[in-house]
Amino acid sequence: MRPFDAYIAIDWSGADGRYAGISIAQCAPGKAAPRLVAPEAALWTRTAAAGWLDRELRSGRRLLIGCDFAFGLPFERHGYLAGSAPRLEDIFGLWELIEQASAGAADFGCSRVLADPCFAPLYWQKGRQPSTWTLRQRRAELACAEATGTHPECVFKLIGAKQVGKASLTGIRVLRHVRAANRSRVAVWPFEPVGAKSALVEIYPTLFRKQAAGGVAKLRTAEALNMALRKLGARGVAAGALSDHDTDALISAAGLRHLVERSGASLSPPADPQVRREGWIFGVPPQRDTALAGAA
Repeated sequence: MRPFDAYIAIDWSGADGRYAGISIAQCAPGKAAPRLVAPEAALWTRTAAAGWLDRELRSGRRLLIGCDFAFGLPFERHGYLAGSAPRLEDIFGLWELIEQASAGAADFGCSRVLADPCFAPLYWQKGRQPSTWTLRQRRAELACAEATGTHPECVFKLIGAKQVGKASLTGIRVLRHVRAANRSRVAVWPFEPVGAKSALVEIYPTLFRKQAAGGVAKLRTAEALNMALRKLGARGVAAGALSDHDTDALISAAGLRHLVERSGASLSPPADPQVRREGWIFGVPPQRDTALAGAA
């Protein structure tokens, strides 16, 4: 297989308006330190990140791009969205439904999706937990919890600082755009064969922090980050002010490289049809218990 020319990690945000939650980092093969990619404006937006990815994919380099959000939603016995989308059998059909429900919201936003009657009943959006709300998780989240002792959030929970639902909906819209604009250049793993193309994969920065730093706490200084980078075979970054979004992107770029170049992580298509419908977190081993996530 043709090697990757660069490893890119994106720490994502599903926020509205002005937000500072997106950071992008990349590193070359080998041991070079990861480095942050500066936005053209003061802050990254989702639109700017999508445009940057388009340009990078047109560069001719083979890229492994990790994005910190869920690439799919749980597929239960009755299908996606707890059976309210019975004719959808594959992830790209789900992406199209999300795009249609977004009604062209600016900056790949998701507020209109969350008001759509197909989606709204499944989300815990405010206040105390509704009596009708059900914890629905993908098999990937269950396997990640089992393998790491961490607690990946349910994509249908929009309460609390760690919620990932909005990031996933906005991220899926960006994935759909990038894939449509670069079909000959990039594949979305694990939904389609990668071959010699660049690849988009789902990542979980906590996985890399736990592996390299021994815990789940955010890395808030260059010194703490560099100690973790050494465990991943990477040189350290220069001292300076770093947000936890920056450090998550930097450790994830180095973690992706470590998974591929040192741990031999595979991008082969999975045999499990559930994984091909829901997605998977790159670097998480298969779950021993194969019961359907959320199945009654």
